[in-house]
Amino acid sequence: MVQDEPVTVVVRHRVRPGLEAEFEEWQKGINRVALRFPGHQGFQVVRPADTRRPEYLVLFKFATLADLDRWEQSDERREWLAKAVPLTLAPPARERHTGLEVWFDPPVGKPAPPRYKMAAVTLLTIYPLISLVQAYLAPLMSGWPVPARGLATSALLVCTMTYLAMPLTTRLFARWLYGPG
Repeated sequence: MVQDEPVTVVVRHRVRPGLEAEFEEWQKGINRVALRFPGHQGFQVVRPADTRRPEYLVLFKFATLADLDRWEQSDERREWLAKAVPLTLAPPARERHTGLEVWFDPPVGKPAPPRYKMAAVTLLTIYPLISLVQAYLAPLMSGWPVPARGLATSALLVCTMTYLAMPLTTRLFARWLYGPG
């Protein structure tokens, strides 16, 4: 893992049914504390789609591996994790990702694809999206201030890449990325 690249951590919490509200309060608390740590660059909580099996997905990012290590070795984090034990069914599952790895979650037992394959698939995915935005949305936003156009375009592309385009593209290229299934 590269030391000076941003690091994204993906954590899955399986919450005890009926304790979702308590877990969400816990989640708000640990996030407030984590945000005070140097290098913390934000988080996202994805709530469960299936309420019969509540699994929360939490993604957070640190500027460097050293920043993440400071948080992970802190007394504050240890105390907050202890508070989560009665709220969850199992210890949280954690994954660390740097760079493009966030979008390339290999099947069980397969290694992450080489960086050149991740870069190629990302390029094949983002180029058409940027072209579409330039052709159809940019003219509609021509009167907007440059920072607002940049923010709107970035938000649209990040959301589209994360929730729609990359999941579809990685499935389409799975055989090339990870080898025969």
